[in-house]
Amino acid sequence: MKKNISKFTILPFLGLIPFFYACASTPANLRDYSPVAVMTVYSNPSVPWFDEKSKTESVEDGILSGAINRLINKKNPETEKEAVQERIDYAGQLLSARIRDFGMEAITPESNPDCSAYKNAGKTFSDYLGNTVPAAGYEAIASSNGKMNRMICKETGAKSVIYVNFRFQKVMVKDGVRNTGVAPRVAMTVFATDNTGKKIISKEYSAISEDYTDLIKSSEWDKEKVVSQFPALSDKVITQFLSEFSVSESGETNLQGFTPTEIKIKSPAKNQQEDAVLTEKKATAKKLLEHGMTPEEAAEITGLSIEEVESLKE
Repeated sequence: MKKNISKFTILPFLGLIPFFYACASTPANLRDYSPVAVMTVYSNPSVPWFDEKSKTESVEDGILSGAINRLINKKNPETEKEAVQERIDYAGQLLSARIRDFGMEAITPESNPDCSAYKNAGKTFSDYLGNTVPAAGYEAIASSNGKMNRMICKETGAKSVIYVNFRFQKVMVKDGVRNTGVAPRVAMTVFATDNTGKKIISKEYSAISEDYTDLIKSSEWDKEKVVSQFPALSDKVITQFLSEFSVSESGETNLQGFTPTEIKIKSPAKNQQEDAVLTEKKATAKKLLEHGMTPEEAAEITGLSIEEVESLKE
């Protein structure tokens, strides 16, 4: 029987980014706007359910409770900190590599570490709580900033700036009326302007794996298998985007003779990871204190000692 995506009772998800969900622009040839400055690449910190019929994503918790749940469920591959970071780091490196594979120049924080536009990108309260996860070198920038766009183009010689948000999700697979499995889904939204700030691209791409994971019980499945398919799906949506907006002089996309660059994630040293985790815990604890929690409550949530939390009040 034909498998299909089930319908859920789902609430609209938080934090919609207005420019990402605007109507798509008239197709532009991104080759005419190379070099391309990648301003931001970021994702969600979990793997929520997505309903293809209503085009909505489940909201299982709020901002604070979401941060708390991720601290509690540390071994879940959908939300485990290092796995989530590696997921978006791979997508970020893959994006810049594919831009180059398609014959364009990509400007990134790695290639231009001294660019003030990258240095001056600030964090929000949501970032401190881990509700957005930027790829290594980036900040999660949720809206286009004309001044920043012009600044990065002036400093680097870029002819365009792109903002990219990945959403890692899962969908239920049905056989008739029976739930049979879980499949991963990736959505990628792209917004781009030229060096004057004029919008040239605003579109979303998505892909669902044809290979789903069987349900063991009504609410159990192999989460490792589901998340292991995200890299291939990330590559698919990136290629969809570049195939549409990267056209050669002959009018063909740059896929003939296309040889993908192999992407290898460089994991930070263990002490760097530990420092980053401690910094995030302290930032989260400080925000929890600002929202009225006691030092004892903030310490229990973040795993810091009460003394460490108390020192943040000074």
